[in-house]
Amino acid sequence: MIVTGIETVTKKKCKIELDGQLAFVLYKGELARYCIQMDAKLSQAQYDEIVMEVLLKRAKKYLLHLLTKMDRTSYELKTKLRHGYYPEAVIEKAVAYVASYGYVDDGDYAKRYLRTHEHRLSYRQIKQKLAAKGIAKNILESLDADRHQDEGELIKIYIHKKVKEQDTLDDKELKRLADYLYRKGFESDAIWSNLKTYRQEK
Repeated sequence: MIVTGIETVTKKKCKIELDGQLAFVLYKGELARYCIQMDAKLSQAQYDEIVMEVLLKRAKKYLLHLLTKMDRTSYELKTKLRHGYYPEAVIEKAVAYVASYGYVDDGDYAKRYLRTHEHRLSYRQIKQKLAAKGIAKNILESLDADRHQDEGELIKIYIHKKVKEQDTLDDKELKRLADYLYRKGFESDAIWSNLKTYRQEK
């Protein structure tokens, strides 16, 4: 392998390009240790040592640091490492490492997220947010069994919060409120059932 690019990222770090492809980021002291300079050759043994010893150790330590601050999904951890230009092999091994100790479990994460947010977000919103965090479809589908949310009650809370002390709603206002609730992720039937009840009570 030939070093075809060295780009300074910070005062201490550089991006290293090998054979025309971005390979990884190293500290400047590590460049000196492995004699990395423009047009220099990097042996396979050196490359493997950098990736599987230096970078993998660093990635594991970084993930453990992230997880001490807050829970994250596998996808979120991988995204953090990709932003640090870690090789894919390092990313997979580092995430597998923290997962092997139970520090990251997407199934448990999804259940905790559901319990925490089901009293203020619609079930559809919760699943959308979890999907955006990289939670797999099969895990999202399994959440149905853990759902304790009464969306009817949650819709009522949204209605009273939105209309406050307003006694009546004309058809236009009712439609606007229904659209608002639909954007919040509630099912159309549940929305109109609760709006009909609200209107009758008024």
